[in-house]
Amino acid sequence: MKQGFSLKILLIGAFMSMAAFLMAQDLTKDYWYPVIVKGKMGYIDKTGKLKINAAIERPSSYSMENVHTNFIVVGNTKKVLYNRQAKIVIDKYFSDIMIDETSKLIKVSALSDNSFSMLSSKKGWYDYSGKEVIPVAFDTQILFGGYMFYEGLWCFEKDGKQGFMDTKGNIVIQPQFEYAQDFTNGLAAARKTSSELSGYINYKGDFAIKPQFSSTGDFDEAGYALVRINKTDKTQSIINKKGKVLVKNIPYQPKSDGLESPRFKNGLVPIYDTVQKKYGYMDYTGKTVIPIQFVTAKEFDKSGTTWVNIGGQIEGKGLFEKTLGGKWALIDTKGNLVIPYFRAEQVSQFVEDLAAVKMNGLWGFMNLKGEIVIEPQWKERPGNFDGGLARINEKSATAKEGTFSQYMAVGYINKAGQFIWPIQE
Repeated sequence: MKQGFSLKILLIGAFMSMAAFLMAQDLTKDYWYPVIVKGKMGYIDKTGKLKINAAIERPSSYSMENVHTNFIVVGNTKKVLYNRQAKIVIDKYFSDIMIDETSKLIKVSALSDNSFSMLSSKKGWYDYSGKEVIPVAFDTQILFGGYMFYEGLWCFEKDGKQGFMDTKGNIVIQPQFEYAQDFTNGLAAARKTSSELSGYINYKGDFAIKPQFSSTGDFDEAGYALVRINKTDKTQSIINKKGKVLVKNIPYQPKSDGLESPRFKNGLVPIYDTVQKKYGYMDYTGKTVIPIQFVTAKEFDKSGTTWVNIGGQIEGKGLFEKTLGGKWALIDTKGNLVIPYFRAEQVSQFVEDLAAVKMNGLWGFMNLKGEIVIEPQWKERPGNFDGGLARINEKSATAKEGTFSQYMAVGYINKAGQFIWPIQE
């Protein structure tokens, strides 16, 4: 029996045993939210009505994602793709499945014995009908380009070299670079060999800015990027899209919120003073426009605001770094206080005009006026609001000890703080 056929029988049987998708033929774009009932996963809509009865294998909590499209990823280490109409879209198992709403394509990662197979396994793409567009035969750089399509191009790796494909699977730029980043604002940083310096290529793969930098950041919308000029240079400089160095040897360390290279957002970038061990903000001219004074300073979001902290303590490093305690404030790009300083252990970003805040050991929600609109009452950090609902987490009694898997009992509240789905597992 063919693998695809047997898999289809197995999965259809599993879904039929769920009492089906209760309203699965509903083609609305309403978000669906994963819930746990008696150790199995199902989905509800924003009214708290079950759309899929809870009969799906329970995944780790970090793998539970809200459904924004017509597709539902089912499974834990072996994943398969369904649509909301209870039909298999691709009758194969994958280690990871991601929906790219911009390109309208589905990225898949092949199964592998490697515990980090979603990062190291071969990648490919399918369209929304389940047709393979790009064969599952390509590698990607783990920490650089290739996560999704950017500006219509996907950075892939073949025989240790990076190239770029379009959304139809046509190779637009032949694999030739030892290192390449995704395109942003018409340019992508790239390097031919490890012994050479990096420059920026255009959509044809030609160097629009000749190789001359030891490290490169993305250009922002205004056309500025942060670079290091040579391998012995520990400072960064500012260039424009013509490759002209506008500000050389910045005396502070520009910072980003994640693994990406630092970049300007809303015309500013956080900078770190290694002597004072504090943060401030710098503009395109290299001028410190918001004085160095903060224990924590994040990138500005699309609304032009960000959280800053004074008096807090830093724990962890890199992606695991967090700031605890002290006073927090929300500032704009002029340094004005949108929300004056207040005491809290932790804060999260504003999403849908609400931010989770932790006070006296408990989490609640604050609005953009700095008012507590949902009283702190939960020990575990809640999720961000998404389509009007936020996930509330509670430590699971069935957590897998000694593994990467983390289980949580979950419920959902609306913006009034009312439970539309009680915490359970």
